[in-house]
Amino acid sequence: MTLYGRLDASVGSTSTETTGAAPVAKLSQNGVSQSALNTTFWGLKGSEDLGGGLKAIFKLESGFELDTGTASNTLFEREANVGLSGSFGQVTLGRQYTSYYSSYGGTEMLWNNNFAVSNTVDKSGLATNGTRTANSVRYDTPSFSGLTGSVTYGFGEDKTATADATDNISFNVSYANGPVMATFAHQENTLALNAGTTKFNLFGGTYDLGAAKLNGRYQTTSNGTVDDKMYQVGVTVPVGAFSYGVGYANEKSSTSGMADLNSNGFGLVGMYDMSKRTTLYVGYKSTKVESAPAAISTAKASSFQAGVRHTF
Repeated sequence: MTLYGRLDASVGSTSTETTGAAPVAKLSQNGVSQSALNTTFWGLKGSEDLGGGLKAIFKLESGFELDTGTASNTLFEREANVGLSGSFGQVTLGRQYTSYYSSYGGTEMLWNNNFAVSNTVDKSGLATNGTRTANSVRYDTPSFSGLTGSVTYGFGEDKTATADATDNISFNVSYANGPVMATFAHQENTLALNAGTTKFNLFGGTYDLGAAKLNGRYQTTSNGTVDDKMYQVGVTVPVGAFSYGVGYANEKSSTSGMADLNSNGFGLVGMYDMSKRTTLYVGYKSTKVESAPAAISTAKASSFQAGVRHTF
């Protein structure tokens, strides 16, 4: 069994303001923050050799607020699963990442850290797909000359006599060979009270030039009434112990009979590895997100942070 985790704290400034139909005055705040670069958490994981190449595996992972010491509302909301792995691949049961999110995270700008702005920009339209799913079964294939796949089903377990369960299913197919990685993923979420289904599609990839790594992703989300289209691009550059990155995201959300919503944002970050486990960083991100409960408002936010990340 392994005890592991990540601690991230920073000092910096944040600013928020809403303009348009429902304005909110600009507010700036300075102080100590947590998880500016990567989310803080701790976890337990382990495996048992059952013979013949078969292993039993488990993972328990919990987030908390490093700047206050406050625990998450659910103890192991990040991951809580157990399963088997072997030559056939891996099967896990419990709370875990969706197969769709595995492709999402693998193509996210800025090493998939929290200076990436995709998760904020895509809030202008439909709700995001959800990073994890509970009450789920996930299967990951072994690699076939660089080709891999995964499928996850979350049972929902809230079916009633008049409403279907709010279940979800996702899958991905990825290919990685040398400097190239390409992936496709799909997810469907059944909505509450027989309200239909939200469907997500993702096409993305990365290309490692050695001196720099490029990534890009295109997503569509639709529930039959609202249609969202989003793209993001990024580049990261390693220079010895230093590394730098910049990324941009843009989304257009369309609803019949209403004006389109357009949102965008960018992030940039620089890091210095003091060791394999300790990193100093400085980063900035800025987003503009449109919403229209009645008429269009634009939520503007920016953050500058300098901090330290330590893993164990």
